[in-house]
Amino acid sequence: MVVTTSNRCVCPDCDWVVDVPVTSTEVFKCPRCGHRLGGGAPVSERHTLALALAALILALVSLWLPFVGYSASGVSQTMSLLDTSAELLHFHERLLAILVLFTVWVVPVLYLLAICWIFTRLLGSGPVGPVTLYFIRTVVQLRVWMMADVFLLGALVSLIKISGLAAVELASGFYTFIAFVVLQLWVANNVSRYQLWHRLPHQQAPQSEAGRAAHNQGLSGCVCCQAPNSRQHKKCWRCGETLSLTRWRGWRLTLALLIAAALLLVPAHVLPVMETTSFGRTQPNTIIGGVLELWQGGDAPIAIIVFVASLVIPVAKILTLLVLLYVAERGNDSTVKNRVVLYKVTDWIGRWSMIDIFVVAVLVALVRSGQLMSVYPGNAALAFALTVILTMLAAMTFDTRRFFMPTTK
Repeated sequence: MVVTTSNRCVCPDCDWVVDVPVTSTEVFKCPRCGHRLGGGAPVSERHTLALALAALILALVSLWLPFVGYSASGVSQTMSLLDTSAELLHFHERLLAILVLFTVWVVPVLYLLAICWIFTRLLGSGPVGPVTLYFIRTVVQLRVWMMADVFLLGALVSLIKISGLAAVELASGFYTFIAFVVLQLWVANNVSRYQLWHRLPHQQAPQSEAGRAAHNQGLSGCVCCQAPNSRQHKKCWRCGETLSLTRWRGWRLTLALLIAAALLLVPAHVLPVMETTSFGRTQPNTIIGGVLELWQGGDAPIAIIVFVASLVIPVAKILTLLVLLYVAERGNDSTVKNRVVLYKVTDWIGRWSMIDIFVVAVLVALVRSGQLMSVYPGNAALAFALTVILTMLAAMTFDTRRFFMPTTK
């Protein structure tokens, strides 16, 4: 392995070729757009590995332990974390059940397993093999789909919704799940993908010049490790990622995903997201109806959170990305950094709209006492979940490099 003091990479936001100091403890940002490319406190392999192993144990324990329980009119009911998907499967909501299980538990566990493999190999003295490279690529791709923290907030909202009708009891699995979420976020915050890539060999890098756009040099940046690559190559010389993935960043695909998300947003808010049965009477609940119910019940802060997550964020994200697609064709050096910041905020906040889906999953799993009191998933739940996923994919396919390319008038 060649030891270097800097690593040349292509900024994923503006396509600028930059030399990033490898050993710097200060955060290094792209001089053109301000995107973080490296730096920061060095990661302790043993410390991160211990945290990841502890989080894995808590994840396994949390899946089977009782999560929460309630009692009303002499009837008691408990649920586990696994019940949130099992009950959705019982009502033939297969896609919704898979989505909940994967984003809340499977993806975080796969992420932690990949971290354990990577840091075990880094602690050894042997070379980094293709399996380790695959796992490093995996942690980059999985991170955005980990939603255990969003689920925890959704669980709290669901418990507040039923606290006026029943006595709610937090079980041991709830506390172990909180510990799992904290450790998982701690690991994800400690692991810098840039520091991981900077440890890998650099001797095969093609000729490039720092301080110029990559596309002007016949190069393209890897979507995973940001290494400069010749456009003739099929795979990245450093991480092995397929370079054709850059084709997924395009305005046509982004626009198509936004249109699909906007169309699904209509049934998501018109149709009932869940149906509540109480003493033999069934009442459908739309998303907005649930917000009004929380507001009228005196839970104004929770009502505001649900309203923002379920209506404001999806609509604002679709409109913002449409506006950014439009202004990307109009060059303006004085506002280009503001556009990038607006895009990053829009990209980050979108996952929190899944709160409503997790509220439905928890209530369906917990409140199942027949005609006395039960909650069933509504037709809008899947439509809203797909809306959130499509807006997240639209943000991923949005090409911020277009902000920095010269316009043709």
